Amino acid sequence: MAAAKEIMTRDVVTVQPETPVAEVAELLARRCFGAVPVVAGDGTVLGVVSEEDLVERASRVHLPHHVYFLGAVVYLEDPRKFAAEAEKILALTAREIMHRDFARIGADESIETVATRLLRDDLRRLLVLDDRGRLQGLITRADIVRTFTTEGRLPDEA
Repeated sequence: MAAAKEIMTRDVVTVQPETPVAEVAELLARRCFGAVPVVAGDGTVLGVVSEEDLVERASRVHLPHHVYFLGAVVYLEDPRKFAAEAEKILALTAREIMHRDFARIGADESIETVATRLLRDDLRRLLVLDDRGRLQGLITRADIVRTFTTEGRLPDEA
């Protein structure tokens, strides 16, 4: 069975951690991307900035519910969620707005495994990383679909 490395996009557009948020937004809009990896100088993926991160930045901040009790503030929700939302709103760089919990897979994983992960976890993309966390490529749902076309047939399906 074919592997992820046979269908992944190898020339992945990336941004640096210090790329301004406005430039990231412009890149996503201009290229019609849903997300872009944030990559360190050595190729290690630090995180991903998605459209959702940018939309979240424009949304209203949800202040945590709280009550005053005996002169103290008691939060009814985790105040760290508010802090995370505030950080996104105030973010100036890709590093500050990116999320660090991105979906990844190894280059030798089967296409079946890739497709299963995309569906099971409701993902739009998987970053393909080597064993040191360096970016090797990217696989989207469209890459899977392309394997069913005449031009995109894999060698073992011909």
